[in-house]
Amino acid sequence: MKVLTMPKSLDENEIFVLFVAMGLFLFFIILPKRFPLHLFILLFLINSYIGRTVDTSIAIRPFNIYDSFDGNTHEILDEITYSIVYPIYGYLFYYFYDKYYMIPSWILLIVWAASSTFFEWISTCFNVFQYHNWHILYSFFVYLLVFMFHILFFRWVTNQTKYSSERVKLIQGKRKKIVFMKKLKEE
Repeated sequence: MKVLTMPKSLDENEIFVLFVAMGLFLFFIILPKRFPLHLFILLFLINSYIGRTVDTSIAIRPFNIYDSFDGNTHEILDEITYSIVYPIYGYLFYYFYDKYYMIPSWILLIVWAASSTFFEWISTCFNVFQYHNWHILYSFFVYLLVFMFHILFFRWVTNQTKYSSERVKLIQGKRKKIVFMKKLKEE
């Protein structure tokens, strides 16, 4: 596999990714800032890392379940995807997960896994991904695992950075209530 090649031509897949990257970037700029800089950097970097790790793991042998863009090369558009699209999309998950803390985590998990699968399907329509022995429905389950990891990471990192997340406070409050109720029953 060649490293960081230029696209053979500016096809529909490259144009699609550029539009998605610009759209996400504009949406990101418009959103009010939610997290302190140190937490933002961690959330942003973990998304790039997760995208690279999962995609590389399933795109190489022995799995080799898909190619991206124009073949099995690492193009500059792959870097745009890993450095802009995935981090901003994942950041949006954290943003909405934190902001809408009254919505149960499992509902957000299913909604984001389903919407991610839908966005992936749109990407396949523009030939961003070409599958080998893979079905789009498998992606839903991969996204469930990825977003479960995101939730666990968010809970851990907000605890470590002492970020005052309403969702984490709500979860901790429920845990304290359960422990308190157990102690009452024991007495």
